[in-house]
Amino acid sequence: MCCYAGRFLKVDLSSEKFEEISLPEQDLDLFIGGTGIAAKIIFDMVDPQVDPTSPENVLVFATGALTGTIAPTSARFTVAAKSPLTRGWGEAHAGGFWGVELKRAGYDGLIFTGRASSPVYLVIRGGEVELRDAGRLWGLDTYEVDQEIKKELNDPKVRVAAIGPAGENLVSLACIAFDIRPDGPRIAGRTGMGAVMGSKNLKAIAVSGSGKIEVADLQRLREYIRRILPSIMSFPTTQIYSVYGTSGEVGPMHMYGDMPIKNFSVGEWDGIEKLKGEVLAKTVVKGHRACFNCPIGCWRYVKFEKDSKVIEGRLLEYEAVASLGSLLLIDDPYAISELNEVCNRLGVDVISTGVTIAWLLEAYEKKLIDESLLEGLELRWGDPEVVAKLIQKLAKKEGIGELLSKGVREASKKVSGSEFFAMHVKGLEVPMHDPRAFKGMGLQYATSNRGADHLYGLVFRIEQGERNVDLGIHERIHRFPYKGKGRIVALMEDWSEVTESMGICKFLAITPGHLAAIYSIATGKSEKVKDLLLKGTRIFTLKRIFNLACGVGPEEDRLPPRFLKEPLESGGSAGQVVELEEMLKEYYEFRGWSQDGLPTKDLLNRLGLLNVISGSRYSAYKELISK
Repeated sequence: MCCYAGRFLKVDLSSEKFEEISLPEQDLDLFIGGTGIAAKIIFDMVDPQVDPTSPENVLVFATGALTGTIAPTSARFTVAAKSPLTRGWGEAHAGGFWGVELKRAGYDGLIFTGRASSPVYLVIRGGEVELRDAGRLWGLDTYEVDQEIKKELNDPKVRVAAIGPAGENLVSLACIAFDIRPDGPRIAGRTGMGAVMGSKNLKAIAVSGSGKIEVADLQRLREYIRRILPSIMSFPTTQIYSVYGTSGEVGPMHMYGDMPIKNFSVGEWDGIEKLKGEVLAKTVVKGHRACFNCPIGCWRYVKFEKDSKVIEGRLLEYEAVASLGSLLLIDDPYAISELNEVCNRLGVDVISTGVTIAWLLEAYEKKLIDESLLEGLELRWGDPEVVAKLIQKLAKKEGIGELLSKGVREASKKVSGSEFFAMHVKGLEVPMHDPRAFKGMGLQYATSNRGADHLYGLVFRIEQGERNVDLGIHERIHRFPYKGKGRIVALMEDWSEVTESMGICKFLAITPGHLAAIYSIATGKSEKVKDLLLKGTRIFTLKRIFNLACGVGPEEDRLPPRFLKEPLESGGSAGQVVELEEMLKEYYEFRGWSQDGLPTKDLLNRLGLLNVISGSRYSAYKELISK
């Protein structure tokens, strides 16, 4: 089976038993790999009513169809489970080398069920699989775990995935770190997958593989990639990321009024000048890194000394610059770098952490917080020392951290009058792009299956004037008008399912036609863009049905009230609000859903999903669509 290892490793942590599961070729045809095959596994194995941190939840790691091949940026993989943050579909993604190593070790993915009786870590290497005691690793941060496992295995090159104290403490914002040293960690950050891993008493996964990943026609694939690579590398975004990383977006996004300032309440800020990519390149940046087979190399490596302590590792990406910087009115790149490292070590998602702390600062400023909860801590905007203390409390569930650890939705329910500025969708904290600047992005946030999500669609690229002729987006779209955005968002969401299922980075400026050709050459299948887009629609719809079965319904296709009712007073998007209802109607209609936002029986039949939802757990949904 070209490109695939052809099997998953299922690990029952309760019984400590292993089982190799062959992937049905029909499932690969329908769902590709990566996030698509993860969705099918979760759909088949997880009761929508389970508690996300119970042993009955299932944790899936799934490489993409092209992961580990010579396709450019083919490093991506997916982590999926029912989310403790949204109580519905949960997924996170990462690049680096860990996923490639897993496939080289002979597995397309891992399935974890049950719960270990005590902390363990999984080792996969040399054709052997074993669970090892992780008692002495419990309580260590992600950097320390990586170091200790490599020492214990006497293997400095083994690739490690690990949770920090936040995952152990079942913090809903907990992430999973990969490839932690020497390059600084890649992070599967969103939807609390670290908490699911922690709930299973699984501290880490160490992988080493040496197998080959076969493609159908290597020479033809190599020649095709060589031919299209110049057009990829000449794309403006590629050039920015190659020079500055994603922090090169700081200046342009601030100009658009897109970069969030003071919890999305302010439109422009002088502090941005200190955080632009070109400034970071002259201050904290000491080098760059690239994920497996990536021609872009957007990673920037940071290293400096502060108070006799060396800070080194992952540089601030755009999302970190914003969530730990402008969102909190912190303009010191050294301080933000240090906060970023704290998050990575403790194992918390920087986006969710920044948004939750910004909510707390605003609630405190509005005198809505009971000061006894703060235990003498004086909260101030722009104070990195205060933020560092709050991150520690959040990760350890200490004091006010107990409230913050549940995420901004649950925290705001406990503080009367604060829900207006609790910035989340479906419980997932909003990323660092303001939809008042890009209206289609607002619709994408509202309809994304995992909650507020800027990557599943990247619609704001289209709203900056990019076209996607292969998907039928021929015209250049302005960012403020809302008409026509429903169709564009649906198309871009579905294509994002395709790229993530293949294991290809969304930063790769490749046309759908070129990616379809690479997939066809590599797998030996003949797939057109329209064929792949249908698969993307199928994957997106399956996740939607899982959400509905979990109780995450169309009533949650909403945005924070601030985006709908409160225009910014200055900046590139001054005076704008998001016309969500108008866009939702068009979006539901284009998708072939009912006016209430439910995928119809006719649509499910066309997508081949009626048989997939035949289980008793989905009988209520089948009844609903039969009316």
